[in-house]
Amino acid sequence: MKSIKAIAQTTWILIIIVIVLIAALGGVVLYYSGVLTPGQQLQTPGFVNDNVIILEGGNQPQWLDPHVSYYQYDYEILQHSAEMLLWYNGESSTDIIPWLSDTWTPNFTTTSLTYTVTLRQGIEFQDGTPFNATAVWFSLNRLLIMDGTDGSGNHGSQAAWILQQLLNTDYSSSLDGDQAYDAAWVKKVLDQNFVQIIDNYTIKINIQLKTTQFPFLLSQPWAAIISPTEVVKREYTYHTDWGTFDGNLTKYFIKAAGVGDTYFNVPRQGWTFGTGPYYLDSYDPTTYKVVLKVNSNYWGGPDNFQYGKIGVPKIKEIDFNYIESFSTRLLDLSAGKATGIGVSSADIYSVVDRDTWLNNAEFKSLIAGVTVHGPFVQFVTDWITFVTNVTDASGKLRTFQPTADRRIRLAFACAVNLTEINIDVNNRLGQVPNQLIPPGLAPEGAYNPDITPPWSLDLPRAAELLVDAMEHPMTSFTYYNGTPIPAGKIDNRFGDTNGDGRADITYTIEIYVGAADILTQKILTTISTNLNAMAADVSRGGNATGLRFAVVPVPGGQQYTLASRHQIYAYWGGWVADYNHVIDWLGPMYLSSQTYFKWNQMNYTTLDNYVENAMAADEAGNLEDLLHWNDLANEYANYQVLYFYTTYPLAYFVRSSYLKGWYFNVALATEYFAPMHYETTP
Repeated sequence: MKSIKAIAQTTWILIIIVIVLIAALGGVVLYYSGVLTPGQQLQTPGFVNDNVIILEGGNQPQWLDPHVSYYQYDYEILQHSAEMLLWYNGESSTDIIPWLSDTWTPNFTTTSLTYTVTLRQGIEFQDGTPFNATAVWFSLNRLLIMDGTDGSGNHGSQAAWILQQLLNTDYSSSLDGDQAYDAAWVKKVLDQNFVQIIDNYTIKINIQLKTTQFPFLLSQPWAAIISPTEVVKREYTYHTDWGTFDGNLTKYFIKAAGVGDTYFNVPRQGWTFGTGPYYLDSYDPTTYKVVLKVNSNYWGGPDNFQYGKIGVPKIKEIDFNYIESFSTRLLDLSAGKATGIGVSSADIYSVVDRDTWLNNAEFKSLIAGVTVHGPFVQFVTDWITFVTNVTDASGKLRTFQPTADRRIRLAFACAVNLTEINIDVNNRLGQVPNQLIPPGLAPEGAYNPDITPPWSLDLPRAAELLVDAMEHPMTSFTYYNGTPIPAGKIDNRFGDTNGDGRADITYTIEIYVGAADILTQKILTTISTNLNAMAADVSRGGNATGLRFAVVPVPGGQQYTLASRHQIYAYWGGWVADYNHVIDWLGPMYLSSQTYFKWNQMNYTTLDNYVENAMAADEAGNLEDLLHWNDLANEYANYQVLYFYTTYPLAYFVRSSYLKGWYFNVALATEYFAPMHYETTP
């Protein structure tokens, strides 16, 4: 038996341990509690004193070369290091200002389309190389020469096409197929004279169409201006079979043509090739950690920036950390070890008060010293789309083509309350769309709030539409190429075909959706449940339509594969802006010759006409006509129910309240930390 003295000693040891643990974990308690008791104060996080931003999320870099990358997370890193001639003014998604350029002036004649661009003087790249006209010529031609090739060697898969559409598209693998990538091809690309050097700080940018898109194409990281000195040095070291650089940049282009495997994709030793406020100090491809450090020689940014001239940033370092576990991220945030973390919609109530958000649309943080910024509409639209000219696996046209009938598409769209599901399932982290185009998209006016869809929850109307389609089946129908389908090829009869109140012809319409997409599965399940109740015989309370709907979850985008083969009636999808301009939406989503209508086998001559007129107006630089035809296209698509739009997903950011001057630009889809700073009180 232990003595009383021994027990007392053990007790005191335990008390001391508890006191030490409380002291050590005090920060956790104070940070995690959303409400402080009287007298309690937050402990200033270490990152505030160190002037370091520590971000934790579930994303990994893909390709960190700005002329290779086509991935938003990469751009979040790149925009802090590499800068462009033009850039967005603070939080505005439509106001673009000169950045590395000083002025840009259009000079359009009947024989040439040119912008004269004067460059800012006195700027150096982080490696000490002067920023000048040669650097611009090198950088933008490097993008064209690499031709949208990713780090694995896939040509035309990356962002080069965005600028190539201003030029001769015959030289683009994305827009015109495989290229030769030999010296002759390089000469043809360079001979376009895209960037014409006038003097050390004046260039002309020569394009082949006027286009209202021009500033928006040059204001993203694919158009980054980078140091020719560092690029060539790193590339010839990385590509050991390239030999020795002899100072001829054209010879470098011949080596680099169509080569997406560059040192800068995985820059283990970092880079100093930008003019931006931070240089990339290191990248660990094992942990995916990226460290940016302040450029003490930063030129400071333009005077007319929305938040004032930036100067040398107060934040000295930005760490991008890949932390897969959300619970680990949450603990680090709560303990003051992370400035900000990634939080999925499923985890939102770990950081914000549920009732305040759902009732007042206000993010009230549950964690002391933490602010949740948002919500922000993104340039993303989710939708259900329909396929016509549906075939079986052998390619034979199916006899039954229900989704070619507008009445059935509209009945589908009238069978769900999207607002209710957005609140109950999506935690209100989406906005119910009124059209394809999301708010804020350029040019200003592209999103028209007055355009409304012809659907809303209306089950009696859905029933009437299905009964009408049943009693008066569609008989006139065309192939995708617009020619009439011969009689007898299509039979759209279904349900009660003889008037006895019983469904004698039954079909099941399957809608395909990603297996991980809980929100859309709930939307589709609700639609299916409501419409399936109408399929029953009249004696069982239905309308004897015999038309049933089934939700089919599939892994990893398999619905797109099936849709591209025209083998399914309907599927979930979404459009994410390649770049901030309405033309990037109208073509791919509405033209019969482009991506989705090709898959969907839809051919609407009227819609083609509207979109082609919008594109012609854009090429002519006629903004008024562009917006006119854009409105007509969206109104027509809504009326025909070519897509059933389900949500504009909302963005939000969970960040330390000590971080001041925070803002977000939807066009860039990310934060820009250079103008921000810490204060010692949240």
